Amino acid sequence: MSGWLGGLQISRTDRGQTPVADFLCTACGTYRRITGRDKVRDFVRANPVADHRATCRPTKRGAAA
Repeated sequence: MSGWLGGLQISRTDRGQTPVADFLCTACGTYRRITGRDKVRDFVRANPVADHRATCRPTKRGAAA
């Protein structure tokens, strides 16, 4: 089974690989992918989860219409 969990996930951190940071907000569906060692490092230092909480607009998923 494959699925997405919300939050920040960093992958491909082994030597010689290009690091990838994926950010997913399960409340509003915002998704960002950052690639490259320097860009990922700067993105993580900026604390994307806390920054996004200030602007997050949750959607009503699964609500009865």
